[in-house]
Amino acid sequence: MAKAKKSNKILWRIHNWTGLYVGIVIGILSLTGALAVFIPEIESWIHLNNLQVTAVRKNKAPVSPVLHQLKNQFHDDRLLAIYPPASEGKPMEFDFYSFKSRTDSKRTKVFVDPGTGKIIHHVDHLNSVPNYLRQVHVRLMDGFYGRQLVGLAGIGLVVISITGLLIYGDFMKKQFFGVIRHGKNMRILFADWHKLVGIVALVFNLMIAFTGAWLGLQPRLMKWTGMEIPNAYLRDEKPLTPEEDERFEFDYYLALEKSQQAIDNFIPVMVTPSSDGSATLEIRGDLKGNIYEPHINKVVLDKGSLDVLFQYDISKQNFWHRLYFIQEGLHFGRFAGIGVKIAYFLLGLTSGFLSISGFVIYLKRKEKKNGSRLNAGKTVFLYSMGTVAVLILLGLATTLIGYNYVTMIITPLVYLFLIAFIGYQTYRKVIKNKRDRDKTKKWEYA
Repeated sequence: MAKAKKSNKILWRIHNWTGLYVGIVIGILSLTGALAVFIPEIESWIHLNNLQVTAVRKNKAPVSPVLHQLKNQFHDDRLLAIYPPASEGKPMEFDFYSFKSRTDSKRTKVFVDPGTGKIIHHVDHLNSVPNYLRQVHVRLMDGFYGRQLVGLAGIGLVVISITGLLIYGDFMKKQFFGVIRHGKNMRILFADWHKLVGIVALVFNLMIAFTGAWLGLQPRLMKWTGMEIPNAYLRDEKPLTPEEDERFEFDYYLALEKSQQAIDNFIPVMVTPSSDGSATLEIRGDLKGNIYEPHINKVVLDKGSLDVLFQYDISKQNFWHRLYFIQEGLHFGRFAGIGVKIAYFLLGLTSGFLSISGFVIYLKRKEKKNGSRLNAGKTVFLYSMGTVAVLILLGLATTLIGYNYVTMIITPLVYLFLIAFIGYQTYRKVIKNKRDRDKTKKWEYA
C-alpha cells in the first residue's frame, strides 16, 4: 500500500510539473494547430474574389510562354513548383522563392488562368496569415531550434497523457466515468472536466503528441542517424548547363499525362522543373484515398523525352516508408474531407483546454496549501487572453510589417523567456530547499 501511494505521488509530480513547464507551449500549439488544419480553406477564402478564371477549354493555353514571362518578371527568384488547377474553374499556381539574407527573402504565389494563360493575381505568401499560422505551429516562429522546441513539447504531451491515464485509473476506483460534481468548488469542477476531456481525447492527443514530437525532432534525428528521405532522387548526370536547363521548354500537360500513366490513380499536384542542369521534371502528387503526407508520391521525367527516370508509389512501399510518411498526414488530418477536419479542429483544442484547466487546478491547490487568495480564475483568464492577444498582434505584424522582421524580434525573445523562466524556477527551488533545510536544523536544535 505504501509503495502504491508513493508511486501515485511520483506520477502526480511528473504530471503536474511537466504540465506547468510545457503547458503554455501546448496551449499555443493547440490553438494554432486547430486553425492550421484549415490552412488550404483559409487560403482559398482569402483569394476567392481574385481568382476568377474563364471556363477551361479543351485546348489549354501553353505553359512555356507564361513561365518565360514570369521568369523574366521574377528573374532573381527560384521557381519552386507549378501547381495544376485543383479543380474545374480554379487557376494554375506558380510558386517563386528568393533568399538573400534573413531579412531579405520572399515567396510569391502567382495565379494564372489555365484557359488563357493570363496572370490574374499574385500574393505575398511569406507575409500571409496561412504562413504565419504554420510557422507558429511548426517552429514557434524561430528559425534556429523552433522545430526542436515543438518536438520537445510533443514529448511533454506524451508524458502528460500517459501519467494522466495512470492517475485517472486510480481515481476511477472512487468515482464513475464522466461524473461532473456540480455545486462543489472551482478546483473539483475543473478537475472533473480535466479528467473527462483528458480521457475522451486521450487517443487523439497521444497520436498528435507522437507525430508532433517526430515532426519537430525529425531534422536533427535524421542528421544524427544518417537517415535519408525515402522518396529522394537525384540524377547522376547533368546533360545541360544550368542556363540551358533554365531556358529549356517542355510540354507541361503531356508531362502530367505521363505521370498519371506511370502510377495508377495518381493525381498530379505540383511540377518542379530542374534548374541545375539535370534536365528533369519532378511531378509530385497524391493517390485517391491517400492517408499519408501530401504529395509524397513522385514521378521524375526527362525534361526532353519525358521518359520516366524514377517513380515512387507509396502503396507499393514497405512498412518503414509508410510509417515515415504517415506522420504529417495524421498530424494535420489531411486524409479525408471537411468532416474529419472539423473533428480535428475540435479535438485539437482539447490539449489547450487541458493546459488551462490543469493550471487552474494547480493554482487552487496552491491557494489551499498556502492559505492565500490567488484568484486562480482571474489569473488563468489573464494568462490565456494575454497569450491570444500576443498571437493576434504577431499575426497582424507579420502581414503589415513582414515575417522576417517579426522573427528577428520574436526569436531572441523566445530564448530570453526560456532562460528567465528556467532561471526563476531554479531560483525558487534553491530558496525553497534552503528554507526547508533551515526548518530542519531548527527542529533538530529544538
